[in-house]
Amino acid sequence: MNEISTNLIESLKTMGLAEYEAKVYSTLVLFERAEVKRIYEYLNVPKPSVYQSLKGLMDKGLVMMVSSKPAIYRATPPKIALRHLIEVHKNAEKSALEELEHLEKSNLEAEDSEIIWTLFGENNVEHSMEELISKAKKSIKVLLPTEYIDFLSFVTNKDLKIELLIFGKDTSLASRYNLKNLTVHDGHEIDVLDFGDLSKYLDSLPLPPEQYAKSIFIFIDDNEFMFVPPYPGKTKSGVTSKNPYLIGLVNIIAGAVWEHTPEVPLE
Repeated sequence: MNEISTNLIESLKTMGLAEYEAKVYSTLVLFERAEVKRIYEYLNVPKPSVYQSLKGLMDKGLVMMVSSKPAIYRATPPKIALRHLIEVHKNAEKSALEELEHLEKSNLEAEDSEIIWTLFGENNVEHSMEELISKAKKSIKVLLPTEYIDFLSFVTNKDLKIELLIFGKDTSLASRYNLKNLTVHDGHEIDVLDFGDLSKYLDSLPLPPEQYAKSIFIFIDDNEFMFVPPYPGKTKSGVTSKNPYLIGLVNIIAGAVWEHTPEVPLE
């Protein structure tokens, strides 16, 4: 007889079932239909936990009683059950988002623009990338590694002025992401000699040239930015801020870099 995998139980828990509910539902799928005794003997769990789980599963529409004497239970077919769970999650997501956005607009304390925040870990970096790109209202200046190009799909206003620097010549980006005011610059064409005396300091950085393509830089609406340096390591880390001094400095540096980086003709 097939065993119920830990991966299956964890997946069902992620979709909103309690652990015993996930185990009971999976057991009913395995047996097609079963009495309570068969379920708790197979799972080796307390009888009250099975009854409680069956009640919860019936309330969720995932289990039905097909006989009352003796009580026999049957699982809703998996495709229907999972689709129902997804719909429940989507409705909950919509409701929660409306409430949370209302709370967000009612912030009791304004963010201190002087603070320089640190980003640590890939998840934090990616969440900050999505947040900045999606909330931009006027402009985006962005440097993205190849593996993060799909973050352009988070642009909500397709008419935004977007200046993208990548290390390559992808000419299809504007049409692929429906970006109507996109310019693309190829980082491979940067000549450090264009930066005059600064070029000797750039050349002395302890970083192989190919590593620069791993940099992440996002600058939105001329008032907020994030930067993740390209230094190799197991954990991504960077900074993000609205600090006026840093914004001024970032604006100067980014302007110089983009100015000296050739534009790629787009389709």
